Amino acid sequence: MKLTACPMDCFDACKVIYKDGTCKPSDDYITNKKLCKNFAYLIQEKNIIDKNLNETLKKVANKLKEPNQKILYYKGTGNMGVMQKVPMKFFEKIDAIFAVGDICCAGGEAGIEMGRKYSINPNIQDLQASEVILVWGRNFTQTSAHIYKLVKDKIFITIDPVQTPIAKKSEVFLQIPPKGDYLLAKLLQKALDNEDIDIDDLNKLNITQEQFNKTIKLLTKNKVSAMIGIGAQKYKEGAVIFHEIDKVCNKLNLFDGKNKGVWYLGSGTYPFENKISVKPTKTCTYADIKFDDYDIVFIQAANPVISAPNTQYLIESLKNTFVIFMGTTANETSKYADIIIPAKTFLQKKDVRASYGHDEVSFCEVCEENDYAISEYDLTSYLFKEFGFDGLLSEDKYLDCFKTKVNDKPDINFINHDTKNVELLDLKDDEFYLITSKNTDTLNSQFKYDDYAYIHPSKGFTDNQLVTISSKIDSIQIKVKNDERIYSNSILIYAGNKQVNRLTSNEISDCGTNATFQDIKLTVR
Repeated sequence: MKLTACPMDCFDACKVIYKDGTCKPSDDYITNKKLCKNFAYLIQEKNIIDKNLNETLKKVANKLKEPNQKILYYKGTGNMGVMQKVPMKFFEKIDAIFAVGDICCAGGEAGIEMGRKYSINPNIQDLQASEVILVWGRNFTQTSAHIYKLVKDKIFITIDPVQTPIAKKSEVFLQIPPKGDYLLAKLLQKALDNEDIDIDDLNKLNITQEQFNKTIKLLTKNKVSAMIGIGAQKYKEGAVIFHEIDKVCNKLNLFDGKNKGVWYLGSGTYPFENKISVKPTKTCTYADIKFDDYDIVFIQAANPVISAPNTQYLIESLKNTFVIFMGTTANETSKYADIIIPAKTFLQKKDVRASYGHDEVSFCEVCEENDYAISEYDLTSYLFKEFGFDGLLSEDKYLDCFKTKVNDKPDINFINHDTKNVELLDLKDDEFYLITSKNTDTLNSQFKYDDYAYIHPSKGFTDNQLVTISSKIDSIQIKVKNDERIYSNSILIYAGNKQVNRLTSNEISDCGTNATFQDIKLTVR
């Protein structure tokens, strides 16, 4: 029997027992003897192998040695193990440009750090001690299914433009328009300060006075925690929106002493002396990259052709540069690669899995052998030797630094900042918001794609009708499905859909250099 952990990019970071060629769930309190269906998809994937791996590695080294090359290092999160970041050590040595920022959560993180300096999650036990959980823009039952089961009997308040499964289980569901989070946060702050609320503002947010009053009563009469998702920060003003949400949490005393009441995507490696991290001096922003500005692009564990904004712009730029791709499986981005390096899977290498949802850390053993792929550490070690570099520690020294915590959770001394008003998008009668939620059968760009655009039945479309959806960036043809759960003038296209990011802009957020996927207007014909 060997121990490992699920490598996928989600909050739960489940522990796995490997025995007789089979993966089974651990009985620890997070995993609790159950693995999700995405894990089943993961272990059924067809992985890349290369029977001429040594020759491929020589080609990589020779290409990177070519003089006067402008090299981009672009790393995704296809595997959440800490060792995935080791190649940074090499690319820092050769003075490569690092893609920084995010297409996921950097805007929200910037907003959190604005008020509380650190984006660190509390202990799960604090969540379990709550009586009411405020779920703001987070599809809690699906993106954190294991954590949800620990608190499923609590009272929930859900804020979301989509009636998600957690919304149906909630005592109060506030179905606000996309980008309405800022105004709602301001109204909640006023109510908590016993100030009068303008009913017109509630109407703008599709909220009744009764719903609002009930929300305030639940938040003030009970022990509260908050689970915040990434949906509210997919806008230019995402950081400001998150800071205003944090102000609500502060008025509820959720930051007393240690951060004991608010969860986002916390830094799982914060407690440790992370010897893998680097501080690159040359950077570009992740969300608005033009790949053909570089002579060589090294893409690791990422699928930007699906996950990043402005798809056609990315594809055209990929065609005009030299691409080295490292990953476990072929994807839409690897089609444009000149060299493909097969990466070892989570079962084939030593690693450490931290979580951005809780404090558990898993040490991963080698469960299977594979001579036709390479781990991130072994690739880095090979390149260090080829280039005559020194300074790379042994694999075990990098792993061992995650055995001892050197930092306790920080005290939160919340700082309020004045913010500029965030307006709802000014939509005409024939225009729609875009919502890009996660789907149960897809994890970012992995696994099963949902091919539909979901729209409210009041808009008069028929199921499976082929329509053209347009933004200022591009147009797509897609079939629609009617769905009463959707905010009435919105279109939901699940993240991972192969077409949705043809519509999105590569404009970056005001703070945090984050993609602004939902800050666009759509038309349908």
